[in-house]
Amino acid sequence: MRRLKTSELASHQGSWLIFDFGNVLIEIDPTRSIKAFQTLGAQADLHLDADFFHDFETGAITAAEFRRALRSQLRWASADSSIDRAWNALLLEIPPKTLHVLRSLRAQGYRLALLSNTNPIHIDEVRRRLGPFGYGEFARCFERIFYSYEMGLRKPDPAIYAAVDRELGITSPAEVLFIDDNAANIASAAAYGWRTLYFI
Repeated sequence: MRRLKTSELASHQGSWLIFDFGNVLIEIDPTRSIKAFQTLGAQADLHLDADFFHDFETGAITAAEFRRALRSQLRWASADSSIDRAWNALLLEIPPKTLHVLRSLRAQGYRLALLSNTNPIHIDEVRRRLGPFGYGEFARCFERIFYSYEMGLRKPDPAIYAAVDRELGITSPAEVLFIDDNAANIASAAAYGWRTLYFI
């Protein structure tokens, strides 16, 4: 995974830096979850863009409803813990230098926020892996954290960028530099008016 370099952000000092989570701050590998679901009996054509995955990320369905929808795709009965373990398989690690970089950016005068398409099962797992102290240290790097399932919106819907601007009191979208690894998210954010950094 690419590492975030503070030198890439030097010209944006004083701006809001809004980070995506997956593959920007934490390593993820969705193929690991697909393979794990296949060991539970999922068909080879299962993909993580199915409607119920999106519904889970906008909070339209609960964790129990998500597991029920996923269980309907499996040939064999699976406990909640097995489904959660397979779903969390895509989460790898937050590189050790990430916290250092985020703290350094704060010290240099940047204002940081996090904007992630995610769900409560993944966030609970991140909290478990980091522990209360580690997750607290991570969360304190940001003035605000925006999780899609809490907002009822997900990228690339431009409404999510407008909602973030309102919450942060941003009056001009150009005050934001948005860092994301997804081309559709970058395109929609740029069309909305945020400056963008395509993190690949």
